[in-house]
Amino acid sequence: MNLTTFMMVAMDIVAIVLISVVVIQGQTGAGLGAVFGGSDIYRTRRGIEKTLWQLTFILTAVFLLIALVTVMIS
Repeated sequence: MNLTTFMMVAMDIVAIVLISVVVIQGQTGAGLGAVFGGSDIYRTRRGIEKTLWQLTFILTAVFLLIALVTVMIS
């Protein structure tokens, strides 16, 4: 297994985890009041919602870094 293959597999794993985190985040953060124009804008993220939000940015940065490294080595 060469380095390019390893990076592609790593990118696939990070992408699957990132998609999962975004889907879970959407289920926890979206209330029925937000659908009908409720004021859901000015609230503070706390607990697991804050952790998922931070994890989304970390996974996005890791995915971007892996993609750039893969392009540079291939």
